[in-house]
Amino acid sequence: MNKNRGLTPLAVVLMLSGSLALTGCDDKQAEQGAQQMPEVGVVTLKSEPLQMTTELPGRTSAYRIAEVRPQVSGIILNVTSPKAVT
Repeated sequence: MNKNRGLTPLAVVLMLSGSLALTGCDDKQAEQGAQQMPEVGVVTLKSEPLQMTTELPGRTSAYRIAEVRPQVSGIILNVTSPKAVT
């Protein structure tokens, strides 16, 4: 009894898929192939350089600040090391 229940839905699915496949085999496709193809426009593309820029209004500010402070007080009278060449 369990075997018959399993075969019934399978048989229905096979019959439906077979009937759909047969209805798809119509001569309409052959007739459509004989029709003249519509004319379409053609555009030839060429590559060229493109510069993309975006201007955004706003301000910038540093997220860290470094302060240079002397470790001793007084006045520098003489520098004994040679200056760096830039």
